[in-house]
Amino acid sequence: MTASQQAGFGFFCQFSYRFFVLIILMLFLSGCAGRLNKASDFFHAGDPQRALSLLEEGDNLGKRNRLLFLLEKGLIFNQLGEYQQSVNQLLEAAKLIDQFEVVSLSEQAGSLITNEWMTRYQGESSERLWVHSYLMMNYLLLGQYDDALVEAKQSLSRLEKNPEALNADYFTRALIALCFANLAEDNDAYLVYRKLADDLPSPALVATDIVAHAERLGMVDEVEKYRPFLSQSFPEGESELVLFVANDRIPLKRPGNVILPPSFRFSFPYYSAEKASWPRINILPHSWSYRPLLSTDLGVVARQALAVRKARIIAKQSIRIATKEAISQSVGNKNDVAAEALVRVALFLLDEPDTRSWQTLPGRLTLVRIPLPAGRHRLQVRLSAYGEFDQVIDLPEVQLRRGQRKFYSVRF
Repeated sequence: MTASQQAGFGFFCQFSYRFFVLIILMLFLSGCAGRLNKASDFFHAGDPQRALSLLEEGDNLGKRNRLLFLLEKGLIFNQLGEYQQSVNQLLEAAKLIDQFEVVSLSEQAGSLITNEWMTRYQGESSERLWVHSYLMMNYLLLGQYDDALVEAKQSLSRLEKNPEALNADYFTRALIALCFANLAEDNDAYLVYRKLADDLPSPALVATDIVAHAERLGMVDEVEKYRPFLSQSFPEGESELVLFVANDRIPLKRPGNVILPPSFRFSFPYYSAEKASWPRINILPHSWSYRPLLSTDLGVVARQALAVRKARIIAKQSIRIATKEAISQSVGNKNDVAAEALVRVALFLLDEPDTRSWQTLPGRLTLVRIPLPAGRHRLQVRLSAYGEFDQVIDLPEVQLRRGQRKFYSVRF
């Protein structure tokens, strides 16, 4: 056997057969994370307070699900408008993610004969990015712009490390640029918008921002290059109301299985293929226009992030299959055919794919930027999706100075 197989075998041999059924039951019970799933159901049924209460009763969820506990609470606090509470949860989640660089060898060895539910959930690369996305939003909503810029830089670092997985998150990338622009970091804002222009279906979606920052930086050629893409002009120094609009829910992770003879089970997680709807947005009662929308279907990014991780999933699953085969044959050689068959069945049943995920995330995040003249404004936002649902939200009265930005968050 290889070193990895010997580690798995050594872990297995610590337990006698009489406890094997008990191990299976414990793993399935702990793996279900039923409290997290139930909290998600309450949240999506329109009862975030009940979801939060359920999670606050569940501080004993254990270290394997600790990250998910923090992520779900952080987003629910955001939905309830408790932005500082949301920050507290998500900062703790970010620290925990940083700690995952140190992997427990015994935890990984144990998972070679069981499944990934045995390990601590460490988050997909997309979820790790969205921790910082929500921290940026929280800080902007709190008016803590320096802290938002710190999270923007953290987000940019994650994007640069995982471009193949994360570049389709146009919302987060535009939010990063906005955090730079909000503190007059024109060069950094320009660089983010310029890269977005290359990756978006049309540079017209960010042409206004590129031209504005290029003009301030004295980049005449860039101004002339992107000026033809301007769909409309906005007066220099005009104030702005920025809305973070969330709708639908992110697809769930599903269990996938491929059965191979004689008793091999190749299990893997996947995201279902639902697409989040584009929100239709009207600003009432004055029919104010807004800049072109930058939006992200979170399901698309989540599927791509998981696809990029596929090679590691296949590699570990191949080692797991080989380890379980070695264990089964060893039991058969030392005992009898019946004992080998029993172990094969038990190991087959244990091979469940890890379908844990951040379930309270929306299906789509959209950045809505509404240029407004300085002064006092009371607006309504009418939101609809699929042509089946309308929601009119009365925004708090906003007082804007010339050139000032204010932020508001809605979810439907």
